[in-house]
Amino acid sequence: MSIASVISVLSALVILGIFLVITFNIQHITSEMEDQLELKVFLEKDISVEEMGDLENTLDAHKDIESYTFQSKDEALNIMSNQLEQYENILKGLEEDNPLPEAFIIKTHSAGAITELNDSLSDLDGVDYINYGESYVGALIKFNEFANIMSMVVLVILTGISLFIIYNTIKITVFARRKEISIMKLVGATNWYIRVPFIIEGSILGVLGSILAVLVIRNAYYYLLGLIQGQSVLMMGITFAPPESVMPEIMVYFIVYGLVVGAVGSLFSIRKFLDV
Repeated sequence: MSIASVISVLSALVILGIFLVITFNIQHITSEMEDQLELKVFLEKDISVEEMGDLENTLDAHKDIESYTFQSKDEALNIMSNQLEQYENILKGLEEDNPLPEAFIIKTHSAGAITELNDSLSDLDGVDYINYGESYVGALIKFNEFANIMSMVVLVILTGISLFIIYNTIKITVFARRKEISIMKLVGATNWYIRVPFIIEGSILGVLGSILAVLVIRNAYYYLLGLIQGQSVLMMGITFAPPESVMPEIMVYFIVYGLVVGAVGSLFSIRKFLDV
């Protein structure tokens, strides 16, 4: 084997790693966006105590609801006052006769559950109307589904390409040592006696290339995060996945990948040279 094998593994996995980092961040950002989603169930002004109790029981029993809070008229007015400070004088006049409805603020386990929850709650007694940003939620669900499908497709393609590159590099390296293999066969060495050193060497070089790839990606990721986070205008409230949550998964995947590809690549590459 030669240093070319390590460089091959390193190059292929750096490309794959860049895509994985992007994928993890897309998942992280969409997950944060889902966490901010909420469904507001506005109540009728004349809702009875019995209807309120039935509604709370329904919310408690619903499997898709992660949590919910009750928002009184006064709380709703305070929130509006904080958001519209420039209209403070106008809003003060609403304190005596507050027209805002009471509401339940609901968080669900996933964005997909919001539309189903809306359908199941909208016809209940005491419910006036429900607001959850239908177009925004629909767009987020579609984007999430599209991103997951594309991530899997691109991951399979890049994995296949990296496998092809690494395998052919190992194959060329083994070909350069074909005479050594032939001599070992002629002096009586068994096939597995010849295979094992190549498999071990291929595994070691595969793991070494994987570790180097992880170090390159890790340092590049820290550097880019520092640059991006320094530009507060570009952030717009977006937070990226922290390296300590991304890199362990990539490291495990890469080391296993490098070990398997190095071993299997060596095993298949040497096979044709064992028939002397």
